[in-house]
Amino acid sequence: MRPSLLPLFLAPALLLSACANPGVPESSALGYSTSGAQQMQSVQFGTVLAIQPVLIAPNTTGIGTLGGAAAGGYLGSRIGGGNGSVAAALIGAVAGGIAGSAAEGAATRQQGLQITIRLDSGQVVAVTQAADVGLAAGQRVEIIGGMYGGKVRVLPA
Repeated sequence: MRPSLLPLFLAPALLLSACANPGVPESSALGYSTSGAQQMQSVQFGTVLAIQPVLIAPNTTGIGTLGGAAAGGYLGSRIGGGNGSVAAALIGAVAGGIAGSAAEGAATRQQGLQITIRLDSGQVVAVTQAADVGLAAGQRVEIIGGMYGGKVRVLPA
């Protein structure tokens, strides 16, 4: 593989990485997307019954896999010559893709909480969100959202 082809293989990964949002985690009770702002939401009140720590797995974008495969393929192609170079490029692309996918998953995984709440109506519900709001069993909370099946957030009342 020629070094002049490197930009051709890396361009998609670089373009897609520009789309990634490094801001507030999607599962945060404190973060809103632009489309989620300025929307009417229902509010209910309740008391926290229990809190369980959970791990929120990422929705992978494929950027890590693509970038890792491109880098691994390029580096592998630098080994040997002829058919050996092609084989090394293929092995490098596969290994790089696996490593890139694992790196993306590790970078986007986050600690979360499953919060069990008894609403003032008597109904018991559970909400899972990022562990970025301090809550405790027995605490009064407000549950915001969920009017039409949308996101719900639990915040101290």
